[in-house]
Amino acid sequence: MAESRLRSRRPPACDYAQDSAAAATAVQPSPAAFLKRSGPAPASAKRADRRALVVEADPVTLRLCRDVLESSGFAVDAADSGIAALIAARELRPDLIIMDLQLRDVRGGEAIGWLRSNSTLRSTPIIVLTTDAGDDADVTAAQPGASLRKPLSPATIRRMIDEIFK
Repeated sequence: MAESRLRSRRPPACDYAQDSAAAATAVQPSPAAFLKRSGPAPASAKRADRRALVVEADPVTLRLCRDVLESSGFAVDAADSGIAALIAARELRPDLIIMDLQLRDVRGGEAIGWLRSNSTLRSTPIIVLTTDAGDDADVTAAQPGASLRKPLSPATIRRMIDEIFK
């Protein structure tokens, strides 16, 4: 029973690793199926040099992050769960990830661990959004990156982005 519980907590790609023949023929879902957009991307985002992934289920916080990132020259994609974030990050290879620790499917620290285990995403900065001082262990796992405590302000997000990309 513990084995099945652990297996269900692994990232989706781990399930295919057991049988190499199944892995070769398995069809992984497109990240577009997991991405959540809050309307069409503005023209400025289509010319963006950098890409960001926002992992947030709260639409107000998502909108705030999206607006600040787009005004800073990022193309922005969004995911509302840890597994969706992993799939999208593998496919999109963002320059920055903003992730809430309160996800609906897994703990944020666990999702960050999955991202850090991927060699191409290991050095991607992650800004962790927290609501509790007890989240310090999960914030440490996000290095390189930083943390912001909710409630957020546009100036705080922009300052953090500028610090990361100086």
